[in-house]
Amino acid sequence: MTLEYLFLSFMLYSFGGWLWETTVCSLWESGHFLNRGSLLGPYCPVYGGGAVAGILVGMYIQQPTKLFFYSAMLCILAEYLCGSILENIFSMKLWDYSGMAFQIKGRVCLLGFLFFGTACLIINKFIEPSVLDWFDSVRPALLHQIAIALAVILALDTILSAMAFRRVSKRLYRFYTRWHACLNREFRSLSYAMQRKCPEWLLDDLSGMQELILDKNRNLCQKQEKYKETMLENLQRFKKF
Repeated sequence: MTLEYLFLSFMLYSFGGWLWETTVCSLWESGHFLNRGSLLGPYCPVYGGGAVAGILVGMYIQQPTKLFFYSAMLCILAEYLCGSILENIFSMKLWDYSGMAFQIKGRVCLLGFLFFGTACLIINKFIEPSVLDWFDSVRPALLHQIAIALAVILALDTILSAMAFRRVSKRLYRFYTRWHACLNREFRSLSYAMQRKCPEWLLDDLSGMQELILDKNRNLCQKQEKYKETMLENLQRFKKF
C-alpha cells in the first residue's frame, strides 16, 4: 500500500467520521444534526488517523482478537493525545466522556475503545479491500492529482482553523464562528424536517432505546464508583498493616 493510498484512505475515513459525528452522535446527544467537526471542511482527522492506524496494524496482524485490541489501543491513544492538545494548547474541549463509565479525564472511555476496535475490524475485513479496488480502477495520474488537491485543502484548513482557535485574526475568528453557526442552523432545519416525516412509533422506539442505554450506563458508572471505593478501603487497610 502506497503513501498516496494511505492518505486518500485517511481523507475518506475522516469524512466518514465527520458524517457519523454530525448525524448519529449529534442526534443522540442533541436531538438534531450538528456540525461536530473542528475544521472548516467536512472531515474529522481523528477518525481518519485511527482508521489508518488500524489498517497499518491489519497489514501485520490478521488474528481478529489481536487486531481488535491493538487497533483500539492505537485509536484511543490518538484520541487522548488530540484531546490533550486541544485542551492544553487551544483551550478547547470538543468532546467529554466524563459521564461515561471507565473514562480517563473525559478524553477517552471504554465505549470508545470498543467502538474503535469494532470499526477497525470492519474496515480491515470488509471496507478497505473494496476501497483499494476502487483506487486501482482510477487512473494513477488522476488519483495523484486528487491526493495533492486534498492535501493542500487539508493543510490550509488546518492552518486557518488553528489561527481561528488562537484568535490570531479577529476577522478570521468571526468567519469561523459564523460558518459553523450557519452550518448548524441548516443541519437543525434538515433534521427537524426529517423527524416530522418519520413515523411516531419509530421515534418512540428510538427514544426508548436511548433511555435504556443511558440507564445501563448510569448503573455501570455506579458500580464503577462502588468498585473504586472498595479498592480505596482495601488499600488503606493494606497500608495499616
